[in-house]
Amino acid sequence: MDIRFLIAQINGRLPDGFVRPATLDAGLPECKMKRCRKKVAVKRDGTPAHACSGCLARRAASCRRRRRALVEQGGCRRCGYRKRSKGDFLCPRCREDRDTERAQKRQDALDAAAIDEFAAKPDKAHNPSNLDCGVSPWNARRAPQATAAYWSPLPDPEPVAEQGWRWSPLNGRLHRRY
Repeated sequence: MDIRFLIAQINGRLPDGFVRPATLDAGLPECKMKRCRKKVAVKRDGTPAHACSGCLARRAASCRRRRRALVEQGGCRRCGYRKRSKGDFLCPRCREDRDTERAQKRQDALDAAAIDEFAAKPDKAHNPSNLDCGVSPWNARRAPQATAAYWSPLPDPEPVAEQGWRWSPLNGRLHRRY
């Protein structure tokens, strides 16, 4: 913002040499309401509205009164026109719209949190990997693979039948360590 405009905003006076923008009152049509000859209001986006600001305010107040009366007669509190669901203050359509809006807000909040979390991380010039250590698919060791000898049991050094010391003289059974 220009410092001159900031000072002028604080003082409440326009800066020296300020040229007011041309008013569009000359090219605006008349209000469409009956017995009103004022110029139409200008919307926020700069396009002309269909009625003047006074008629628009009066119509909005009328809509609010009508909606309030419909709600008192059992209408939806949001739209005022459709009947409420039993034990509820919204009609099914408005409830669905509200749930959709809430879900969108929730998703927007999650997205914003993810963006903030990403922005809070320090910038890294490089993510280290195994390639930095000189290990590549072409010079790496092979992954160890089990052979058949690994899974098969070792051969007995002496047959069990020839191990006489294992036979008990008391009961004639074979003693086992495990």
